Amino acid sequence: MRNLTVLLAGSAVSLFATSASAQSISCGAEYTVQSGDFLSGIAQRAYGDLSNFTIIYDANRDVIGPNPGIIRIDQRLFIPCIGGTTAASATGSAVPQSQGSRPISVLTASGWRPFFDEENPQGGLLTELMELALVNSDDSVDYEIAFVSDLDAHLDPLLSSSAFDLSIGQLEPACDDPAQLGTESRFLCENFAFSDPIYEEIFGYYSAASDPKLTDHQALAGKTICRAADHTLVPLEAVNLSEPQIDIVRAPDAATCIDYMLAGRADVALVAVEVADARIRELNARNDVQLHEDLSYIDFFHAVVAEDNPRADDILGAVNSGLTNIKASGLWFQTVRRHMSEFRQTSG
Repeated sequence: MRNLTVLLAGSAVSLFATSASAQSISCGAEYTVQSGDFLSGIAQRAYGDLSNFTIIYDANRDVIGPNPGIIRIDQRLFIPCIGGTTAASATGSAVPQSQGSRPISVLTASGWRPFFDEENPQGGLLTELMELALVNSDDSVDYEIAFVSDLDAHLDPLLSSSAFDLSIGQLEPACDDPAQLGTESRFLCENFAFSDPIYEEIFGYYSAASDPKLTDHQALAGKTICRAADHTLVPLEAVNLSEPQIDIVRAPDAATCIDYMLAGRADVALVAVEVADARIRELNARNDVQLHEDLSYIDFFHAVVAEDNPRADDILGAVNSGLTNIKASGLWFQTVRRHMSEFRQTSG
C-alpha cells in the first residue's frame, strides 16, 4: 500500500517516501487508490495478471471516468472476484516473494514533468515505467518507491551508503572512454552499474532567437548555461565542456531554464525538448527562442545501483527482464503515449 510519509528532513535534502510494496489486494472489497497506483498494477496485485485491469475498470467506470489510464488518489475502487476467487493469494502469483532480506528500495524524484511528478497519480513517466518493470520482472520482487527530489543525493549518500538500492533517471556517460570523462562522469562510471535504457529523450540547447546559430558544441565556451538544480552535467562533460570553460546557472526545474534564458540570466538553456517546447508554448515565446538543432542529441534514462551493493546483479536482472517484458507486451508504449499525451494537453 502507498502512504506518503516523511523519511528525513534537514540540511539540503527533503525526503518523502511512497511505500510501494507490491503486496496483494483482496477481491470482493473496496481498495483506496494511493499515490503512485495505476490500474494495471492494482490488477497484478489483485489477480496476478495486469491484463485484468479491464475487470476493475468495468466495475468502476462511474468512479474512474472515460479513461482507464487515469485514476486519482483516494478514489475507492471495488475489486471484483474472478471465478470464485476470494483473495489475490489464491492465484498463486499475485503475492511477490521477497528478493533477499528486504524489498528493493527505489529512488525517484519530483518536479520534472512529465518524467518525475509526485502530483501525478503514477508519479510521472519514469516512475510508472520502473514500477511496471518490477511488477512484470521474471522473478517476483517486493519493492518500495521513495520520492527524493535532490538527485545529487540519490547517488551519494543514499545509494553509496546502501540506504537505498536503485535510482531512476540517470544518464550513462561514455564509460568505455575514461580519458574523456569529467569528474561527475568518472564518479558514475567507477561506482555504479546501469540498467538497460528505461526511456530515451531528445535534449536541446536553446537560446534567444536573435543569437547566432550554433553548429559546434565548442561555440558554447564562455557562455552561461542553465541546467535544472541537481540535474547532471554529464551531457556537457561528454562534449568536453566544464567549468571554468562555461558557467553553470541552476534553475529550480528544467522548464524554468527557458525563463532564465529569456530573462538574460543564462545565455543557453540545456533542456529536454518535450519540456522546453511545453514551456515555450506556455510563454507564447516561439518567436523569441531558437533550438540549436545541430547540438541536439538523444540520451537514455537508466536506473543505477551501487557496484558494491551485494544484490546489484539480482536487482538489475529484475529491472532488465521487466523492461523487456513490458516492451514486448506493448505496455511500455501505451504508458509512454498516455503520459506524453496528458503532458501536452496540460501544458498549453
